[in-house]
Amino acid sequence: MSVAELARALRGPVTLIAVGVLFAVDHFTPIKFRQTWPALLIVFGLMTLLGREARPPYVPPPPGPPAGQNYLS
Repeated sequence: MSVAELARALRGPVTLIAVGVLFAVDHFTPIKFRQTWPALLIVFGLMTLLGREARPPYVPPPPGPPAGQNYLS
């Protein structure tokens, strides 16, 4: 499994765990969700960075045939 596949596979579970932890903090501590929701932005940003780091570099496609020619001739 490549790093890109791992990043895609972990994005959903990590997001759900983060939301669950924030709701648990809201329920069991005096800290409310409205104070902790920016942590979700941090989690989304980290997952996006992980996914971008895992992408292979862009390689342009090879050039086509010169004008007036085709592949069959």
